[in-house]
Amino acid sequence: MKLPRTLILLLISLFFSSVSVAQDFTGVPYGPGTFQFMDIYLAPNTGNCPNPVYFDAHGNNATTAMPSSIIDSLKALGVSVVAWESLPAVNTPMQVETGWDDAELMFQWVHDHADSFNFDTTRLIIGGSSRGSILSWKYSHRPHSDIKGLYMYNALPDGVWMDTTWWYPPNEVTTASPEVFFVYRFEPGIATDIHDPLNGMAIMDRYTQLGIGDRDTLIHSIEYSGNTNKYQFLPNFIRSVLPPCIPVNVPSTQTPTSDFQVFPNPFRDEVTIRGLQGNKQFALRTLSGTLVAMTSDFDAIPFKELSSGVYLLSIQSGENNRVLKLLKQ
Repeated sequence: MKLPRTLILLLISLFFSSVSVAQDFTGVPYGPGTFQFMDIYLAPNTGNCPNPVYFDAHGNNATTAMPSSIIDSLKALGVSVVAWESLPAVNTPMQVETGWDDAELMFQWVHDHADSFNFDTTRLIIGGSSRGSILSWKYSHRPHSDIKGLYMYNALPDGVWMDTTWWYPPNEVTTASPEVFFVYRFEPGIATDIHDPLNGMAIMDRYTQLGIGDRDTLIHSIEYSGNTNKYQFLPNFIRSVLPPCIPVNVPSTQTPTSDFQVFPNPFRDEVTIRGLQGNKQFALRTLSGTLVAMTSDFDAIPFKELSSGVYLLSIQSGENNRVLKLLKQ
């Protein structure tokens, strides 16, 4: 039974009157349904910019609870977290469509209440595991410039590919789709594994067909790597896709001046940088976070000796800071 609109508004009002001193909120309703709620973890407010937001949707029969390690890591980056619930498990098209509707409602709620939580709705990262990747997928590929990246674990399991007349996930991908980072537990082709990396590779093929193949990354077989943490690549991925914020005290007619030019990208042997000012510091890391070089001399970075792959280049130039993703061919 739906609650009267006046009662919903009253409940929201009472909720906001009671959260002014807390930092983390559990079971926040975004709708009247039993499973229409979310947990919110707020990054510290720096006073200059609202916080970007990472959205997490769990796998079948899991919960919105998240490891404190990833919450702490994201808060340290200045990123708030929304872990949202819908139907705890989805196994039929009708259940999936209910989840899609919930995603629309949840994201609209976050936009409507962004000021109350210091959310920056122009810098969003959407994540999901298995079931969560399904429920997040449609909204993630809407032509919203505020969605900066997708981080998906065991994404788009086999069941969603059984009836392509009902839904075919690559059809959601457009030239405006954001960067996507897939992580899979096992290697491709295991008959008993419904989370086959080949499903993510089908999405990568679609990105390539549309000429946006530089926006996708897939890592599989973490089960054998010694680190099975599905979030292990998330902090560095977020660093690579989030643009710098425009401080709230900067008029909207102004633009930030921290626009470095790094080219070519992808590169083979050499990389050139322009737009640097003041004192400079560079740090080059692998996508998993391993430090390759840290120097104040850009020419000292061993680009030529690098193995093929994706790298994160942190740049500090005067008061400006950026993290760029570079692809070594």
